Amino acid sequence: MSPERESAYIVVSDVHLGSEQCNQNEFCCFLEWINSLSSQDNTNQIVKCKNKEVKIKKPCKIILLGDIVELWGPKDGDRDNVIKDSMRPLSLLTSVGCDKIYVVGNHDDSLGELEEKTNWEPLCNGTELNIYDSHYPKKDKNGIAHGFNIGNRSYFFLHGHQFDKEQAVLAYVSHLIGELWNPLNWFQVLYNIPFTKKHWKRNFVIFLGLVFGGKYLLWSVFLQSSFWVTATWAIITGFFAFSSIPGIVAHTQKIIYKSTNPRDKTAEEVITDEYYKKKKDTIQADVVVFGHTHFASYYVLDLSEKEDKKKEKLFVNSGCWVGTDEDINGKMRYANTFLYIDKGGAYIMRWCGSGKIDCIDVV
Repeated sequence: MSPERESAYIVVSDVHLGSEQCNQNEFCCFLEWINSLSSQDNTNQIVKCKNKEVKIKKPCKIILLGDIVELWGPKDGDRDNVIKDSMRPLSLLTSVGCDKIYVVGNHDDSLGELEEKTNWEPLCNGTELNIYDSHYPKKDKNGIAHGFNIGNRSYFFLHGHQFDKEQAVLAYVSHLIGELWNPLNWFQVLYNIPFTKKHWKRNFVIFLGLVFGGKYLLWSVFLQSSFWVTATWAIITGFFAFSSIPGIVAHTQKIIYKSTNPRDKTAEEVITDEYYKKKKDTIQADVVVFGHTHFASYYVLDLSEKEDKKKEKLFVNSGCWVGTDEDINGKMRYANTFLYIDKGGAYIMRWCGSGKIDCIDVV
């Protein structure tokens, strides 16, 4: 029997380290709890999931399913906060005695560039941290996306923004130009230049003064201004524009998120609202695990073409580590959730603190 069939996996997504709503302390306690688990059967923690008793043991792999760090909208628009808030969690994660798989999401998509640069290098405790730009496992040589077996089912992992209608536009443009295109990330990079980050408000006032004052002085008073005077004014105005506008975008993009982001959608809503395109699905796996919408849940999609031959695909959302528990349209959206997978099945679970685990659902 293969190692995958015998081992356990823990999946987390959407921690958003560095964001205002990230439950950083709870996530750190959760990582400490994982490190305290034993791989031996006689010291496992037992969690009751409906009519089953699930023995939780130390995983052979932790799968980080995207948006682990917040590079789009960090606290105060400052990516330094991402570094500060990530140091302890990443240190704890490194110390856990198992391999880690990092599947890049949309809010940490810049890390996808590290896929070939950091993989296969062991950490100090002999484990590995491997980065996957889009999904895990990779496609085979024929370009087909296969899952891998855990127990009697095959599993495939991706962040889930691939199902997002708005994100599809970014993906299409990126495909056309042959490289990652992300306008919000572009503004974030410009904003996090020290001079811009420190003085963007003042620079914006100066920019407005140059635009309106320059228009009056150059076009009304000095109608015959020389080329060099006009060019100097344009260069100075452009400098203050580039050092202030990114700050405005960085501090107002929350409005953009709320108007376009499909957060708080259940797995069923992701599928039935056509965020997922059945006709374009090329994933050959029994179970597709994703995050992105922050709602730990699952949905069974009927793929049967004939009534006498039933075929299903299971979609499981691993939830998030931001905010608090919230009732949304009569359904509870829990915070601090994770997916535990072993040969017996997949279980949506919730971290309640102090080593206490609640089972939300059996998949």
